[in-house]
Amino acid sequence: MLTFLAFTAAAASHVGVPYDPPTTPIDNAVARVQLSVGVPGEVTRPHVHLTNRVMVYFQAGTNTIRYPNGEVSPEHFEAGAVQWNYTMGTHTATISATGPVDIVHVELKSPPDMIPAIKYVARDPSVVDPAHFKVEIDNNQVRVLRLYLGSGEKTRMYEERLERLLVPLTEARLKTVDADGVVKTVRYLPGEVQWLMPGTQNDENVGKSRYEAILVEFKKS
Repeated sequence: MLTFLAFTAAAASHVGVPYDPPTTPIDNAVARVQLSVGVPGEVTRPHVHLTNRVMVYFQAGTNTIRYPNGEVSPEHFEAGAVQWNYTMGTHTATISATGPVDIVHVELKSPPDMIPAIKYVARDPSVVDPAHFKVEIDNNQVRVLRLYLGSGEKTRMYEERLERLLVPLTEARLKTVDADGVVKTVRYLPGEVQWLMPGTQNDENVGKSRYEAILVEFKKS
C-alpha cells in the first residue's frame, strides 16, 4: 500500500541565521527540511552549515556567498533548480533576483562518508520510465530525480526502495495506484513537501496542467 506523510507550510520570511524563524515541516532521523524565502539584497547573519544539503529553488537568481577571508562565491540557479551543497564554514549569503526566492533546504543526517548499501531494482523509476523520471544528482547520500508529467500522462508502475522527499514545483492533481490496486487521488501545491515511504505505485496527472516535482531519495548504509 502507498504510505506517505504530508506536511504543509508557507515559506517563512528570511531574516536570520540563515533564516529566522525558519519553517521546518520535517525533522526526523534522516533529514531536516526547511522552507524559507530569500529576500533580494538582504544579507544573512554569519552562519555555518554542518551537514551536506540538497537545495531546491523555485525562482531564478543568484546566491552570493561571502567568507570572512574575503572569498566570494556566487551560485547561480534557474527556476526549479536543484543543487548539491557540501558543509560550509562561517559565511553570509545574499540573494539577487527580481523578487523573493522560495527555497527548500534538505539537511542530511547521514554520515557524509557513508557507504550506501542500496541496490536498485528492475522496476526502479529511472529504469522503467526514463521519459518521466530524470536523475539530477546521484552520490553516496542521496539520489535526486526530477518527475515530469503532462496533463493526462501516467508513469509506468515503479518501485521505490528508499524513503524520499517529494517537492512539488507546480500545482497538481494526481491519481496514484499502488501494488495492491488501491487508488488514491491527491492534490499538491508548490512547496507542499511530502515524506514518502518505500512502495510500488504509478502516478497519473489528472489535472489540466503539466506537473513537475523533485524527489530526494535518502540512501542507507
